[in-house]
Amino acid sequence: MPEVTSHAPGAPSWAELDTTDEKSALAFYGALFGWADDPQEITPGWYYHMQKLDGLEAASIYLQSDEERSQNVPPHWNVYFTVNNVDQTAEAVGQNGGTVVFGPMDVFEAGRMAMCQDPQGAFFAIWQAKQHIGCRVKGEAGAMCWNELLTTDRDAGIEFYIKVLGMERGDVMQPMEYAMLKAGGTEVAGVMEITAEMGPVPPNWSVYFGVADVNATVEQAQSLGGKVYMPPTDIVPVEGQPAIGRFAALGDPQGAVFSIFQDLTQT
Repeated sequence: MPEVTSHAPGAPSWAELDTTDEKSALAFYGALFGWADDPQEITPGWYYHMQKLDGLEAASIYLQSDEERSQNVPPHWNVYFTVNNVDQTAEAVGQNGGTVVFGPMDVFEAGRMAMCQDPQGAFFAIWQAKQHIGCRVKGEAGAMCWNELLTTDRDAGIEFYIKVLGMERGDVMQPMEYAMLKAGGTEVAGVMEITAEMGPVPPNWSVYFGVADVNATVEQAQSLGGKVYMPPTDIVPVEGQPAIGRFAALGDPQGAVFSIFQDLTQT
């Protein structure tokens, strides 16, 4: 399994699960993705659970704070983006209509971060690496492989992340107007507008994890108490051409939503 040693500025580089039941979440994702738990005690009795694949950091899981519980914050995945300077990026967030929710702040010797919200309401985090670069495995089965912004204004959302994170425009996949964002010259995320058919979905950044077989993983997730929000679906960018991938949207037993992706170009 190749090790990731750095992330380009603007690239999604880390995903963490904020959950109401860490024991259940650890069991669910460990069984589903083969993650090994490496708990780091941050304060007495509270752990930041590093999840590893073949000894490499893939994601993390932690128990929601009492404050979040009192505010009825639902379990969710947070997506972090690498930046060169958190403080300067946080200033750019405010200058371009976004909000800095908390931070910038140091996370021990791991790095410096801030939690932000874009003008349409999607939360995201920014990360300036020190000892922790973020994911040290990416694009493999069980690892983060893609990220996606659902928003109420696709064009405004794209412009915001170009100005704030230095991302670049990529291709637009028809017919659903699925726009790509690049970092370091590579497509790293997609942007699509929320439609009426999706229901009352708030703007959000989501995380995709790679799997060897989407159908089998969906069945396994259900057997572990997960839910299926979108069944296995082929991705066909050009009508009449073979599918390039297959995905599904799932929910864990606590309700946190994530997606899985199978690369069909490698089979």
